[in-house]
Amino acid sequence: MTERFLRYSLERECKICVVMMQQGQMKKLNLRVTSIGEDGFTAIPAGKKKEVHIDREDVLTAAYARGDQGELE
Repeated sequence: MTERFLRYSLERECKICVVMMQQGQMKKLNLRVTSIGEDGFTAIPAGKKKEVHIDREDVLTAAYARGDQGELE
């Protein structure tokens, strides 16, 4: 299911909400996926300009960002 949201963000260039575990802490981020690789993906977190790499194993779940219902235009 997480893969589906990553592809949704990449293909539609829109933000998604991701819950992940980093350094023993749960974090919730809104981000826009810019590329997907075998071990993870790169994304731009909301309010930032620099891309970050996120390991796929760190992601617990993903969902539509606030205000996005996933409707196709």
